[in-house]
Amino acid sequence: MNIEISAKEYRDLLDILHIADVVMTGHRREEDKRTERHRALIQKLYALAQGEDLERLISYKENAKKFVTTGDFEQSSLAHAVIDEFGDHLFWDELISRLTERDAAQLGGGTSRINVTNESDRQHAEEHIRQRYIEEFAKNGVANLEVIERFSAGVGLPVETSD
Repeated sequence: MNIEISAKEYRDLLDILHIADVVMTGHRREEDKRTERHRALIQKLYALAQGEDLERLISYKENAKKFVTTGDFEQSSLAHAVIDEFGDHLFWDELISRLTERDAAQLGGGTSRINVTNESDRQHAEEHIRQRYIEEFAKNGVANLEVIERFSAGVGLPVETSD
């Protein structure tokens, strides 16, 4: 397969590749075997910057044996702005969803009881809670959030992450 793109399109592709690379690897301490093929493809496409008058954006790091973005890329790229906006949106969306689920379960008699409720009734029960959090966080951000320590079963267990 051959794909022809202009230098401008390749520059946009570099942004897309960098976004993908950050999403796949930016939160990990160790490389994920599942994304090995994807990272290899990104490296192959980064290598094309050499000789295309774009080497100021991508350079080869001999010690790491891989192509990396340069400071020029970081300053001229839309990638990090898009990633930051996505991360911010994801943060608020997840926070609101998790708090809504928690509060709905508490008001509805527990998680096991709310889990057997049909989807429509559950959404109806959660809607006013969700809206309350949306309004609060839109107005105050995290300024009014506090952690109230409770001593009961399951509280204080470590949060699972992808690593």
